[in-house]
Amino acid sequence: MNPSMDDRRAFAEIERWLAQDDPELVSRMDALNGQFGEVRSETQDEPRQRDWRWVAALVFAAVALLGLILTAVLMAPPAPKSDVSPPIGRAPAVSVHAR
Repeated sequence: MNPSMDDRRAFAEIERWLAQDDPELVSRMDALNGQFGEVRSETQDEPRQRDWRWVAALVFAAVALLGLILTAVLMAPPAPKSDVSPPIGRAPAVSVHAR
């Protein structure tokens, strides 16, 4: 059982004990609740909390996928060099040490 259910059960038990011990307090609380409107239930319209483990798993998966893609792109072999001669009109480079 989750902690919020334990808390609700404990609060309900405390409320029952107070109702038995002090009926006048119960009548005052009922009057105040009637004056200020119906108290909204905690389970209604409560935003759903995300489980941090799912969020952490999704972030980890996204980072791992990004790492795999970057690794594949950066580790790809270079494009093969073609053995095409330089365009006509340009002299080939000559080493200063060669004669």
